[in-house]
Amino acid sequence: MLTGTIKNFDLKLLAVLNDLRHTRSVSKTAENLGLSQSAVSMSLAKLRKHFGDPLFVRTSNGMEPTTQAAEMIQLLQHAEDFLQMALQRDAAFDPQHSDRVFRLYSTDIAQVVLMPKLTQRLGEVAPSVRVDLRWNSDSTPRLLETGAADVAIGLTLPMSAGFCRRSLFREKLVCAVRRNHPRIGNRLSIDELQNEAHLAAAIVGAGHGALDRALASKGIHRRFALIMPTLLGIESVLASTDCVAILPGKLAEYVARHENIKILDLPFPSPSYAVVLHWHGRYTHDPALRWLRNLIAELFSEQHDLSQENSSCASVSPHTVTNSSDEVGETLAAP
Repeated sequence: MLTGTIKNFDLKLLAVLNDLRHTRSVSKTAENLGLSQSAVSMSLAKLRKHFGDPLFVRTSNGMEPTTQAAEMIQLLQHAEDFLQMALQRDAAFDPQHSDRVFRLYSTDIAQVVLMPKLTQRLGEVAPSVRVDLRWNSDSTPRLLETGAADVAIGLTLPMSAGFCRRSLFREKLVCAVRRNHPRIGNRLSIDELQNEAHLAAAIVGAGHGALDRALASKGIHRRFALIMPTLLGIESVLASTDCVAILPGKLAEYVARHENIKILDLPFPSPSYAVVLHWHGRYTHDPALRWLRNLIAELFSEQHDLSQENSSCASVSPHTVTNSSDEVGETLAAP
């Protein structure tokens, strides 16, 4: 039953508030809602009067929300999510006829190793579906939370309450060098690993942890000759220099397609880690996103029972950050 306050409030005004939070522009909101600018201005005036707050003020970046407006927007977003969930609870996703664009974030290595297989499968079962592929970064958790990103693969950035994860498979680390390396034969020693110059990638969320702990336990300190922005194209550098690179096994297999590169085991037990699929709990029941996650799991998961999503979601307080290293391990990025 509606309370007196809600009964006396024009809920259509919330459409203006909702659109303004995205556009930060009266003119763009008017265009999006099919209204005149004066109508949007009048609606904003009514909202300001009702709440006794300016709500949006002009800045160099457009119409920015006040503190009260920001709090209201957050509450309205939750209400919109619940309403959408209620209306779409029985909605089905038809991949054969959908033209949806899925926004997937991953490391460069995940792109090399996983994307060819995923793209091929999408062409078979969802010919009009597209993937907007982006790099993982510090902002990926926020993008997952807001819905700007649908899923992320290989991510090990700290996740707060509401985030979910699903382990796909485990990886181990190996060493890649050029085949005719003047000092390294068919076996790699600890001295060789320490004395040779290394290649690495400066990637946010890169898997330094497990490898650094293993190296430290052996008293090994790496000397870096080159730190690359990504590991795409690393094979050309390895094939033409005496540098070595410690890589995830699946990326090493890809790099070793170059005839002048060989793959060697590390001279100590290789650190292993899980490659993980992440999303925000707000979108767990979205039919399209559930379909995408299950498709990815079908292609890459080592688990045999894929009849239902086997995942875990953080349930800590919003101010607590979970460290999921025991479950997630390291990312697909290079140590």
